[in-house]
Amino acid sequence: MSSTPRKKKTILFLAANPKNSTPLRLGEEAKEIAEGLQRSKKRDKFQLEQQWAVTPREMQRAVLDYKPEIVHFSGHGAGESGLALEDEAGKIKLVNTKALAALFEAFKEYVECVILNACYSEVQAEAIARHIPYVIGMNQAVGDKAAREFAVGFYDSLAAGESIERAYKLGCVSISMADIPEELTPVLKKKSDFSELDAAGRSRDASGSDIVEESSPAVENVRSIAAPPVSLLNLDNPEGSLSLDSPLYIDRPPIESDCYQTIVKPGALIRVKAPRQMGKTSLVQRILYRAKEEGYQTAYLNFQWADGSFLTHLDELLQWFCGEITNELNLEDRLGEYWKGVLGSKNKSTKYFQRYLLSDSDRPLVLGLDEVDRIFQHSEIATDFFGLLRAWHERGKNEEIWKKLRLVISHSQEVYIPLNINQSPFNVGLPIDLPELNQIQVTDLVNRHRLNWSHQEICDMIEMVGGHPYLVRVALYQVARGRITLDSLLKVAPTEEGPYYDHLRRHLVNLETDAKLAATIRQVINSEQPVEINTGEAFKLRSMGLIKFQGNAVMPLCGLYRQYFRHRLASPPANIPAVPPIESHLAAIMFSDVVNSTALSVANQKLALELVNRDFSIIRGICDKYQGKVLKEMGDGLLICFAESAVKAVACALEIQRNFAEAATTLPPSHVLQHRIGIHLGEIFIFKNDIRGAGVNLAARLEGKAEPGKICISETVYQVVKTHSDLNVIDLGMQELKGIPEPVRLYKLIP
Repeated sequence: MSSTPRKKKTILFLAANPKNSTPLRLGEEAKEIAEGLQRSKKRDKFQLEQQWAVTPREMQRAVLDYKPEIVHFSGHGAGESGLALEDEAGKIKLVNTKALAALFEAFKEYVECVILNACYSEVQAEAIARHIPYVIGMNQAVGDKAAREFAVGFYDSLAAGESIERAYKLGCVSISMADIPEELTPVLKKKSDFSELDAAGRSRDASGSDIVEESSPAVENVRSIAAPPVSLLNLDNPEGSLSLDSPLYIDRPPIESDCYQTIVKPGALIRVKAPRQMGKTSLVQRILYRAKEEGYQTAYLNFQWADGSFLTHLDELLQWFCGEITNELNLEDRLGEYWKGVLGSKNKSTKYFQRYLLSDSDRPLVLGLDEVDRIFQHSEIATDFFGLLRAWHERGKNEEIWKKLRLVISHSQEVYIPLNINQSPFNVGLPIDLPELNQIQVTDLVNRHRLNWSHQEICDMIEMVGGHPYLVRVALYQVARGRITLDSLLKVAPTEEGPYYDHLRRHLVNLETDAKLAATIRQVINSEQPVEINTGEAFKLRSMGLIKFQGNAVMPLCGLYRQYFRHRLASPPANIPAVPPIESHLAAIMFSDVVNSTALSVANQKLALELVNRDFSIIRGICDKYQGKVLKEMGDGLLICFAESAVKAVACALEIQRNFAEAATTLPPSHVLQHRIGIHLGEIFIFKNDIRGAGVNLAARLEGKAEPGKICISETVYQVVKTHSDLNVIDLGMQELKGIPEPVRLYKLIP
């Protein structure tokens, strides 16, 4: 009597390496597995099937068609966000943990083992192992070579007749034998263990908030969703938001996917809150880009662009708001038509949206409203404006026309304005509180800067700057550019000599203007343990990004802040008078300078003085017209400040140069002075009757770049004024300026 021959075990090799992910040598892995099976004595017991560039649908069909006992996935992992398969265009398509677990639950009758040869796939392994006897995942980033060594060692052992558990152990041994320090990265999950593990209360810290936990050394060419390392020539300056194509943008799962899923819903509202320089604008821009890919209309509006006067009058604010969105959508300005009659400003703007902006197209309209906390200080205006946004959002629940409107709102500060709970947009929609980068994400960013750092070096940097995206990027930028070593940076970081001087100084100025807040942060930094403080001060300091919560207690966000403020905010002796308060403001700063005054003074000093005084008088008169304040004379130059209004500063400068050019046609050449003007928009510090800050220094350098009779403006000014008037502008490109550490894009204005 003959026995039925045993069926071959099918190994299904699934591979995905999307176009927009780090290239992997998956073909080599598949080839080595196939060769190992072929030369084994038990090769007749295994059948290897391969499926390449798998999409989610193809993955399911492959398991259904081949009914494999072993499923092997090779590619990229994204931790909690899932595995990276491919979409129809060959780009990343994440499949979440829940979906993967459901897939293998459906095939548990014949699948015996699943291997997830991808970074951070332990979380998927745990979920799948509740249905499948054996699942292998990776507990952190795994190098491409280590992943191949494990796979070859595992299948060589399996084909030699070893059990799955022993094959797993020998796969880890293969990593060690190849002298790769990643033998602890693969982890085996068994279905039989889960009842015991659950009873023990085992859990994962999926938030990644503890960024200094121990892990293996940084590895090269990891199988995680990370952009290829960026060329030093294309290394983005750490200042400002990251461009959409920047390889330095780090996803913080599941934030991006949550936002992308939400924005396609009718009447969606997303609220992004985080301290300054944590990546809010970069996220908002990516949400808008995803909406644009869906065919939606999008408009981005930064409230830093608004003139200060707009924020004190609701009618002016709403006209500016509607006008800017109209410009962003490249539509005809019809405000004059809709702003007639006795209806209030809120009714007029509602009508403008409903009958024009939302009716002009069948496509949804997504508004990205950035830096809205500029309105918070004007409580009455804020109540009306944010109440209006909430009203539009509520109408989107039932009215088809308003379902087309989706809002993305970002702000840094806590919302202290007394908004009615039913009239506030800050207690509805999807809340996003941007966290710090965790250690895995910081390591990814280190790799993208082409820095071959050890695990300890990464931990040393994290101990100093935490996971604050801006602070991390400044450190990596400086080291990657070869301007400083990591050891030197860590020594000078909390000092005036370090690259964080402007950042730290801005925080110090804000603290010194609030004695209660300064005393509170002093209490926090002088304690080696988390401390409980007043709730109001806690949220203010968190809004500034200086502290983080641990339960109800707080501690400094990072060592940088602890060291700098411990020195700078030390309690002064009783006999030393308090430091006079320093005020911080956003302002447009104008520098004017006479080009040929030195030569004229040598020829006729009295005439030169008379001509300079004549022109200064003209400049003062024009500045008064545009609410500009002449702060001081500096030889043959003037320092002028325009409170929050780059538009008025540029209009004033144009009128000054045009006035002098016209006067020159009727004056003798010996009585004509030529002026150069530079304008920058930035933060200034007012100390007694003086004005200081990096913004002032930059404006002074811009004046030196201007041609006689012309105006030179920074990119921050250009971005504000480009839609306000028909300007004759020439892009001067990136320019090196004396005393300014990074190149600055400049523009020439021709009157």
